[in-house]
Amino acid sequence: MRLMNLAAGDTRAAIDVARRRYGDAFVFGFGAIRFHWLLGAAANRFVLQEAAGSFRNRAAYRFLEPIGGPSALIVSDEPEHLRRRRRVQPAFHQRRLREVAGRAMRAFETWGDAALARGTLALQPSLRPVVLDQVIDVLLGPDMRSRYPGLRTDLAGMMAFANQPFLAQLLRVPLPATPWWRFTAARRRVDAALYAEIARRRALPEADVDGGVLSVLLDGAGDGPPLRDTELRDQAVSLVSAGFDTTTAALTWCAWLLCDDGLRQRVAAAVQDVDIEAAPSLPEVEALWREALRLYPPAPAILRVSAETVHWQGLALPAGSLVGLSTFHTHRDEGLWREPLRARLERWLGDDPVWAAPRDAFAYLPFGHGARYCIGAGLARTLAGAWLAVMLRRARWQALRPEAVRPIGTTLSPPQGLPLRFEQLPRT
Repeated sequence: MRLMNLAAGDTRAAIDVARRRYGDAFVFGFGAIRFHWLLGAAANRFVLQEAAGSFRNRAAYRFLEPIGGPSALIVSDEPEHLRRRRRVQPAFHQRRLREVAGRAMRAFETWGDAALARGTLALQPSLRPVVLDQVIDVLLGPDMRSRYPGLRTDLAGMMAFANQPFLAQLLRVPLPATPWWRFTAARRRVDAALYAEIARRRALPEADVDGGVLSVLLDGAGDGPPLRDTELRDQAVSLVSAGFDTTTAALTWCAWLLCDDGLRQRVAAAVQDVDIEAAPSLPEVEALWREALRLYPPAPAILRVSAETVHWQGLALPAGSLVGLSTFHTHRDEGLWREPLRARLERWLGDDPVWAAPRDAFAYLPFGHGARYCIGAGLARTLAGAWLAVMLRRARWQALRPEAVRPIGTTLSPPQGLPLRFEQLPRT
């Protein structure tokens, strides 16, 4: 019972306790939240590759269906998942992401002016609307925000419900002023806007060349039959909602790591030595991004439901079992990583074999694996690189309460959104 009480407030701490007590395979929880936890790279390989056919996505992530809809990629099982993914994938071509970087840099320049003028702010809530605007522009087109002025607010409101604790999301009481009532009202407005936009674009005589991912999907890019309107809606909402909050969190953790003077000076020196357009692709920026995702993965757990009875390290997983793989714990496993709680760029730069990241592909899974690898990972990296390229040239910053910074919440976030003090760098 004490373990369950701990899990209600801090699931990751409860997993630590259970792992010390039971090893890498154990069960805790009750009812709809009874989890079979399998920990470590070997467990990841077993569930995601070796026995992948014995596990399903849809039942595991059904709690997200009210947001993304029943045909969103994350709640789609094969073969429908592959059909839909093939339709969506071309919209995230590298060429399109390069076009995104310039617009994002301009947006972050404006944000940086405001941040430096204020001096002190909580980073994550301040960045969230800027990142959301960029994600909406990329996925739905740059005219969507002006055509439907309430769209940003309603999408953010939908994600506010998804960011509640797991148990709270199960309390779907349709009474005025309750979280579920506010969520469903925001969802109705988002759906109305998207279906109106889909109809508008279908009626255009030519494809909307600057209409974002939504226009690419409407234009018939990709393999297989066209997506229905409901599928278009589900892909649009799920990609936006999944993309902006996790990207903002990951960006915030990059900034937190850069509160270390030595780390910041190393990355900033590299950024300042090249043209700003080249800065996002620097090895040092890439290493910082990877290390932030290692310590603070945007999806700290990967979920599946067993389709049949399987066994792992003596633990039976009956058909219908909710299975959890802890990315968070894999990325901090002392058996895989040297001094795993330390941030070291050398893990990713390839010039120090002592600190090099493990060769095991299942030791590092910030965006999942294989056919389930996050389709928006490149977009998240592009936006993060743009922010780092802009801000490392302009400012240094410090955490106001570094001793209190530890990850909390379903999407790992720092307490109070990471309050920082910004200082303008001398112009060179």
